[in-house]
Amino acid sequence: ARAGAAPTFAASALRDPGTAQWPGGRLQRLQIVKGWVDDDGATHQAVYDVAGDAGNGAGVDLATCTPTGAGADALCSVWTDPDFDPTRAAVYYARAVENPSCRWTTWECLRTSPAARPALCDDPAFPKTIQERAITSPVWYAPDGGGRERVAAR
Repeated sequence: ARAGAAPTFAASALRDPGTAQWPGGRLQRLQIVKGWVDDDGATHQAVYDVAGDAGNGAGVDLATCTPTGAGADALCSVWTDPDFDPTRAAVYYARAVENPSCRWTTWECLRTSPAARPALCDDPAFPKTIQERAITSPVWYAPDGGGRERVAAR
């Protein structure tokens, strides 16, 4: 890589196949997350969708916890930071996001007889689904070639 050139990352994620009883969820999208500190010491984060589709129509049948809609078994992309500033330290990591799935509490509510279910089972304010995520180790960039302490110290 040339000094001062925007970094380019190759990112890939494979779906967890799970088991016959508990299959893994399909992938919805692959992201690159960038963090940096500005001149005033404020931290910032930018999230770039690099593969997949957040609007893929995936969901969950809350009566059975059966996944619905599309998803991917694998996602990959090559991405170059479009907002790179060679004078500013930054940190990057890749994040894979699965399609929505039932929270463990939703599974427990379904397993419990309606008469014995706690109130949270019917509380619309209590989330019924989650989106599992997997992240990579961070990649640190420092203009002077230093390490992560330069990003954290600002």
